[in-house]
Amino acid sequence: MAILIIRSIVCKEQAETFTDELYVTFNGVKISLPNMTRGQTEVLDDEFIFEGASQLSLFENDGDHWYDRDDFIASNTITEAPLDTTLEFKSSSGNALGAHYALDVSVTAGP
Repeated sequence: MAILIIRSIVCKEQAETFTDELYVTFNGVKISLPNMTRGQTEVLDDEFIFEGASQLSLFENDGDHWYDRDDFIASNTITEAPLDTTLEFKSSSGNALGAHYALDVSVTAGP
């Protein structure tokens, strides 16, 4: 068992004109993040307890409209191995094309 801690997020390039409304999903849990604009940094303290490996995915929230679903930016695989790094999330397709974020994360032994 391990704990994933998201310590901060940096917006290197946003997907939308005004602000990106962001959230992450990990191991079946969704957590909203602050709205972001290019150059902005936000300190976070979100934790997930997990086992094995799971995808940490970043999305730009467009609401739940039939004509415009949330935009997937990118994902990274997280395992139980100890970790203290910055993960890059850069969209290469879809409606979030060009979006680029960096998340500082840590993985530590769980309870």
